[in-house]
Amino acid sequence: MSYVVLARKLRPACFGDLIGQETAAQTLRNAVISDRVAHAFLFAGSRGVGKTSAARILTRALNCLNPDNGDPCNTCENCHEINQNASPDVYEIDAASNRGIENIRELRENVNYVPARCRYKVYIIDEAHMLTLESFNALLKTLEEPPSHVKFIFATTDPYKIPPTIISRCQRYDFLRIPIKKMSDFLETVVVKENLEISRQALEMIARNSVGGMRDALTSIDQILSFTGTSATDQKVAQILGILDRESRFAFIEAILRKNAAEALQFFQKLQEHGHDVHDILSDLLQTVKTVSLVQTLGTNPALFQELSSDDLEAFASLGKLAGTDELQQIFHVL
Repeated sequence: MSYVVLARKLRPACFGDLIGQETAAQTLRNAVISDRVAHAFLFAGSRGVGKTSAARILTRALNCLNPDNGDPCNTCENCHEINQNASPDVYEIDAASNRGIENIRELRENVNYVPARCRYKVYIIDEAHMLTLESFNALLKTLEEPPSHVKFIFATTDPYKIPPTIISRCQRYDFLRIPIKKMSDFLETVVVKENLEISRQALEMIARNSVGGMRDALTSIDQILSFTGTSATDQKVAQILGILDRESRFAFIEAILRKNAAEALQFFQKLQEHGHDVHDILSDLLQTVKTVSLVQTLGTNPALFQELSSDDLEAFASLGKLAGTDELQQIFHVL
């Protein structure tokens, strides 16, 4: 059997599996339970935060033969067909490659036919902002007065490119970037279930590098394990991700704050030799100096720095003792 990547293997199966999207998940579940589901939805958010997964869960929940408190059972015939992309009543359309007026005209003709097996005919239009203006205009009347058996779900990473006339006809849900701590907690459970050995600090590096996208984080773990096997050190994780590991970052900034030019240059050259991009190094240093300055000003209250571990918080506090506020601001402006 071929290997299934983690991002597909761990795709959310019910509303409760949507990490970091509790508000949207609960609202959608309640809508299904109370049978007050809108005819059109707009799911907006950055990549990998669960928009398409939520659309598929909602589609299954609407058509499930044995729903469980608003969630799909994922075992009935309808759920199985939708999971296998084999349902004749569910259309998942990539707007990037089906963006023309002729594609929308075909869609408008098909919505008039009743579902073959399911309760609702559902159209999931991914990357909806890629549709042309003419295509959006052709959809207006259908969205305003759709047949009772049709639901539309638009997913987009760029809602500002979607005409206001379309947005006003949809229920909009903004999917948030997943916080580092919440993502790290989930990745920790994944590592345990998959019998992998990756430290908490390494998982936090992966989460931080994924910029709030769970799919990117799981893809990074797959990439790392392809190189290292079932275990990976913090240094290997940083090397594969192309970012500074914790020790290198703190040692480098410490050399700068102590005004040890020779040591700082050695660190810089070493990082370049290991293939780190100069812009990435400077960006990382800029973020580190900013955090040092904030910790120096606000103190080490964990409530104010929820995305930092206690060890990192102490390290930033120690670095803050090496330079004054004015000096940190000067370094920040130079970088």
